Amino acid sequence: MDARATAGRLYVGLAVAVLLCGCAGGASTTPPPASPSAAASPSTAIATPTLAATATADPAPTPNVVETVDVAYELANARLVPGVLDVYAPAKPGPWPVVVMLPPPGDKMALMRYARRVADLGFVVFVPSYGREPAGSAGAPTYDGVLAGNCQAACAVAFARTHATEYGGDPATMIVFGHSGGANTAAMVAFARPAPTAGCLGGTTLGAIDALVTWEGNWLVSVTHPTILDWDGMVAADPRIMDALMPWTYLANDKGLKVVVLVSEDPSLSLESEYPGALVDREVGDPWAADSWLAVRDPSGDLRRQLEANGAFADGTLTFVEVQQLLYSVLEAQGNPATLDVMPGSTHTSLSEEGWKVFLAAFPQAAAKD
Repeated sequence: MDARATAGRLYVGLAVAVLLCGCAGGASTTPPPASPSAAASPSTAIATPTLAATATADPAPTPNVVETVDVAYELANARLVPGVLDVYAPAKPGPWPVVVMLPPPGDKMALMRYARRVADLGFVVFVPSYGREPAGSAGAPTYDGVLAGNCQAACAVAFARTHATEYGGDPATMIVFGHSGGANTAAMVAFARPAPTAGCLGGTTLGAIDALVTWEGNWLVSVTHPTILDWDGMVAADPRIMDALMPWTYLANDKGLKVVVLVSEDPSLSLESEYPGALVDREVGDPWAADSWLAVRDPSGDLRRQLEANGAFADGTLTFVEVQQLLYSVLEAQGNPATLDVMPGSTHTSLSEEGWKVFLAAFPQAAAKD
């Protein structure tokens, strides 16, 4: 596998793919949301036991779901490949709540089995491809490129709302989900609310989002690789990339948004095995040193204070799970309805049978009208 292909795979497990395009409008700006969880206290670090083995139980396709593939949701895109999406809808007539599942950019096939199972529960599920660069393009993620990918994802959400009824969906209940790099994008779409791209077939308005479900975004781009995808170097060279990737400064835009944060019992297990050399559980050092990797990501110190309150610095290492808890804690402190649910026996790339139960339960939870 060449270096560029390896970088693409690493991105799938870590944060954001190479995005090299412009969009119709930029993201709006602002801060944080949440609510208590049965799985974790905002002031207590989550235990992460080492798994002896990860038993996966990927489900088979169900005859109760109708699949429609490669539906165009935008016309020409100045620099990204125009987006297409797949739709997974219950065979029985609705109206059903709508879920837009954002995979790591450019990889809609990664969520196919999850989309089928969620549709089987009684949801119309849209899975877009977005943020995919034209053939022959290359380079590291850029601030403008990531913003462009966010705009394209927003277009997919707008399209899902506009066309939901054609597949039996009810646009009055809109849920956005993201996994890994897609979780970063989903949070940015929900809170920063970027404008859909020019040529969006869903129109120019994003519309309301009722709930956000995330599965392990790289919320501090803390998972990095010294040679394949060096977030430390990229953030140091252009700190603005944090504002394009991370929802921290936008969370206060919607203090009423329901958020379900899903965490695998041991996400690092798969990340470290699949990407040798990746830095997953990061040594903290002096988090308050002006040149520390955390300080570069958190100039105000707000996130470090929350991590410190959670006990994340006590052992000198910041884990990927603690970084997930950070989002929940910030949301919870702001007062939004948020939960953090642990998927037992699962890693960043696979779910156990018990993990599937927690994963699937997140969507009825998100759709419930409290």
